[in-house]
Amino acid sequence: MFDRHNLSGSTVLDHLGLVAATIDKLGIAKEIDKHLPLSYGAKTSHGQRVSAMILNGLGFMNDRLYLFPRFLANKPVSKLLGENVTASDFNDDSLGRCLDAIHEYGITKLFSEISLSIALKYKLLGRSVYLDTTTLSLYGAYENNNTANNDVVPNVSSPTVYP
Repeated sequence: MFDRHNLSGSTVLDHLGLVAATIDKLGIAKEIDKHLPLSYGAKTSHGQRVSAMILNGLGFMNDRLYLFPRFLANKPVSKLLGENVTASDFNDDSLGRCLDAIHEYGITKLFSEISLSIALKYKLLGRSVYLDTTTLSLYGAYENNNTANNDVVPNVSSPTVYP
């Protein structure tokens, strides 16, 4: 029986090789690095760090960031995340700084830019788009609202349909 958590020096690839190959093929790490460049001297790029976190998430792990090097300890890190990197390069400090950089840049903005780039590259966009608007909300003052509280949504018996 093969022990997937064997730390005796052998490496375990499991399904993570396919995931890493997909990340590489789509160019996710390169796109992230375009938007979130690092200062000189960093051992790993933000793209590599995000790739490592994707591998961890799809590796069915739920460990804290400080345990991340342990997750990578029995993985072929240089094959999955790039040459000249080790499991210890993906510590909680480097991953935390990456998450901070993503937050500062804008999570939705980064996701939108990366996904649009990939969708255009692989021609994944069709001529029409389905947009689920059931979660949109409207707040504010209404021109024809005679109530004292302008934050109250007027009672509408049927939705307005626009051609």
